[in-house]
Amino acid sequence: MRMRPTENLSRNTDAVADSLAAMIKRELATYSCYGYDGYLNLSASNPTMAMVTAGDRKQLVDWCYSIVDQCKLSRESVASAMEMADRFLDMPSNSANAARVSDDALRDVCKFQLLTIAALYASIKINEKVVISSDLFAEICSHVYTVEEIEDMELTLLNGLCWRCHAPTANQVGLSILSLLLPYVDIPEVTWGFLIDEMKYLTELAVRDYYFSTQRASTIALAAVFNVISDTSTKERKELLGALLRLIVEYFDFDHPNQIAAATSRLKSLLKKSENLLQEDNDDERSLDDSCPWVNSDWRWTVTLDVPLVYVLFQNR
Repeated sequence: MRMRPTENLSRNTDAVADSLAAMIKRELATYSCYGYDGYLNLSASNPTMAMVTAGDRKQLVDWCYSIVDQCKLSRESVASAMEMADRFLDMPSNSANAARVSDDALRDVCKFQLLTIAALYASIKINEKVVISSDLFAEICSHVYTVEEIEDMELTLLNGLCWRCHAPTANQVGLSILSLLLPYVDIPEVTWGFLIDEMKYLTELAVRDYYFSTQRASTIALAAVFNVISDTSTKERKELLGALLRLIVEYFDFDHPNQIAAATSRLKSLLKKSENLLQEDNDDERSLDDSCPWVNSDWRWTVTLDVPLVYVLFQNR
């Protein structure tokens, strides 16, 4: 029997409010790197310092998504992995070794790859019920990096973060926000399903964009929820949900409204770009099917699985 969408939310408003307040406190105190300019922004001001670009980072996020999808793991593990990697590169290093690794990762895309892979390896161990061994992880990476290199980088990453590796994700914050709305809005289960699924998709989309690595998880969550509410079916629902959401924003220690508005606009533009690309891909596939009806509809995915996924990202750099 399928779960109802609202079973993913909590009806215990007091407990949800306490949990949300605790997550916001943690992101500001323990996991905060949002007062810094961003490691790629700093690199841009000193072109001799780094080779890594936002495009490189996006490619690696997509690769990480492909891995967790193939292994039937949660995409939340990718969000957690990128949060750790971004924070490691963004914050002042706590040791000479961490500083060296951080500098190398910004100058050398292969080191940046290794850091991201180690972050995903650690995140899966932390967040999933099933653990992927380092041997299998090296095989997944087509042995571009050895088991020892992955494990050594994982240890450097965790030491550099002082083993603080449980930062709240935007999706977790978003579910708490929707849970607070639940008792006050009478809408069908199918609409709740839309809100939850679209919010989750938008938070996953945000992980791909370097801009959002410089934003608080709660800001990304609010941007996603505001965007989803704008797509609900009736004017009355939009107004009611919007009013309740603004009350929540005022009650908790969220970002300044201007910051939230900027993130909402950025996420909306990302969604439009993603939809346009998806439409182009669908058009291309239809054209291919028309000219080559014998081609399997999953041909692109099948070919991808046969390619050394990590190595191809930067082999032409």
